Amino acid sequence: MKKYILILLLIPLTYGLTKAQDTAKVTYGIKLGINNSSTTRSSSLEEVTSSKMKSFTSYSITLVVDVPLSKVLSVEPALSYTTKGQKKDAAGTSNDEESKVKYLELPVNLIYKYKNFFGGAGPYAATALKGTIEKGSQKTDLSFGSSYFSATSKNNDDWERFDWGLNALLGYKFKKFTFSVNYEFGLKDINPNPYYESKNRVGSLMVGFMF
Repeated sequence: MKKYILILLLIPLTYGLTKAQDTAKVTYGIKLGINNSSTTRSSSLEEVTSSKMKSFTSYSITLVVDVPLSKVLSVEPALSYTTKGQKKDAAGTSNDEESKVKYLELPVNLIYKYKNFFGGAGPYAATALKGTIEKGSQKTDLSFGSSYFSATSKNNDDWERFDWGLNALLGYKFKKFTFSVNYEFGLKDINPNPYYESKNRVGSLMVGFMF
C-alpha cells in the first residue's frame, strides 16, 4: 500500500516539473494553518462501548510549490509540519485523554484555478515525528509502531508511525495572499490495536503568501 501511495504522489509531481518549463513560472509560498483535529473510532468487539471522540485545536506550517501545467491547472506539492490526534471522552471518567502527534507530511494536489478562486485535491503521506498522551496531570510519550500483544501488556505500541489518505481544498487568492479551507481524510488505520480502528480527520483554515 505504501508503494502505491508513493507512486500517486510522484506521478503528478514528476509530470508537473516536466511541463513547468513550457508554461508560466513556478512559484513558492508558505502557509500557516489552524486545525480542527480528531479521529474516527470503531471496534470489532460488539460488547465494547466505544469512547466518544472529540476534536481539538492544533496548528500547521506548510511550504508549497505551485507548478503550472496550463493557464488553469497546476500541480502543488508541499511539505507540512502539522499536529493531528484525538481527544477521547471515555465513559465513566472525569478527564479526557488527549493524544497529540507531530507529523511531517507530503501532500500533492492538482489545482484548478478560476479567476481568483482555486480548488483541488490529491493524496498525502505523512510520518509521525513525536507525540504525547495527556490525561489530567499525567503526560507520557507515545510509542510508535504496529506491535500489540494484549490488553494488559505494557509493550503495546500506542500509534502507527505512518499515515496516508486524501485531502481537498477550496480557496481564494488576493494578490500574493491565499485563503483556503482544507480537509484531510485519512485512509490508514493508525491504531495498533487490532480490535479497534482509528483514522485521522483534520479540517483546516489556512492563510498563505506566495513569493
